[in-house]
Amino acid sequence: MYPAQFPPAFLSLNQSILPVPSRFSRASMSDHNPKEPNINTLSIDLTELILSSLPIPSLLRASSVCNLWRSLISSPSFTSPSLSSPWFFLFGLHNTSSRNNQSFAFDPLSNSWFLLPSLHDDSSSSSFLGSSGFLFTTTPKFSYTPLLKSSWRLTSSLKYSRVNPLLGVFHDGSSGVHRGFKFIVVGGVRFIGGLVDIEDRLAVEIYDPNHDSWELCPALPADFRSRNSSQSLSSDLLKGKFYVFGIYSGFVSSFDMRNHVWSEVQSLRPPGIIFSFMISCNDMLVLAGMCNAPRGPSFNIWRIDERTMELSEIYLMPQSLLYSLVDDEEDDKFASLKCVGMSNLIYVFNEEYHQKYHACLCEISADNGKCSWRRVPQLPLAVNKFS
Repeated sequence: MYPAQFPPAFLSLNQSILPVPSRFSRASMSDHNPKEPNINTLSIDLTELILSSLPIPSLLRASSVCNLWRSLISSPSFTSPSLSSPWFFLFGLHNTSSRNNQSFAFDPLSNSWFLLPSLHDDSSSSSFLGSSGFLFTTTPKFSYTPLLKSSWRLTSSLKYSRVNPLLGVFHDGSSGVHRGFKFIVVGGVRFIGGLVDIEDRLAVEIYDPNHDSWELCPALPADFRSRNSSQSLSSDLLKGKFYVFGIYSGFVSSFDMRNHVWSEVQSLRPPGIIFSFMISCNDMLVLAGMCNAPRGPSFNIWRIDERTMELSEIYLMPQSLLYSLVDDEEDDKFASLKCVGMSNLIYVFNEEYHQKYHACLCEISADNGKCSWRRVPQLPLAVNKFS
């Protein structure tokens, strides 16, 4: 299984997990008395308004009722108070059969994992990424799908196709069929003849779904050349800027989405830091990572001043939670910890041992700025049937 984060989520449950109630079945909708009111006679706007008021369990059931409801719920513009908290995803690749891949979503409001429908991809790609309710393949061709629709759309060719790039979804306010959302693809590893292209110029490209076109932008600064994939970089979008941060190097630069320019590369390395991730949380930039401090190993969270890029420590993971994520006998026991976040949640998990160890999350209050830590329940047992 490979962790990925897709906040906020627009999802459907496998009906074997949450069957559609009989009163919502297709048969009951088609066999109604024509003299009685029927939900199918409502306008699309009113139907969407009703759906947006449903709690998550009902919303997920409703997404399996008909194509119209599924389309409305999976739309990037669909909003609902019940979807305000970002979901945490795990997407598992089966060793031999893509049809046996598994996807799970964790809902922080109900504190539950859900098994998602199969996502069939015809590109034969093993390079999957996720962001803001979309799943992507990046090579050999770039394609994407909203998670609920499970219908892959192949884009025109990237000028520089790549594996494991950084990827973000943003809205530029324009109109159109796709309601103004665009994708930005940054860095990644490029192969030529099966070998890594060491002269790769760290391309940045922006995709416009309304015109099926890619715009080539100024390249990622050369400071990131030695480690330019999502395995060694973290990224996030905040206030019109796409931030790129070196997990191990501490280098940081931001791309201005309006003016298409990169900022000067700076270094963010708190004392004792081993590795860290830059994320946005509660409309602020934060740095979260492992420290080797005099008091012992710790997982710290710092707030970043966007103007000066100075750091101030704000939260510390409880030691009991930190050690519940790792095996005490391993010399490099913290090396496989990863961190993702959005809205007011920060997830910390063990990328290599997700089945054995609990993930945990930090929830930051928007009212008083205080945080509360808790464990994420273990994955459903069904995951053990697959690789």
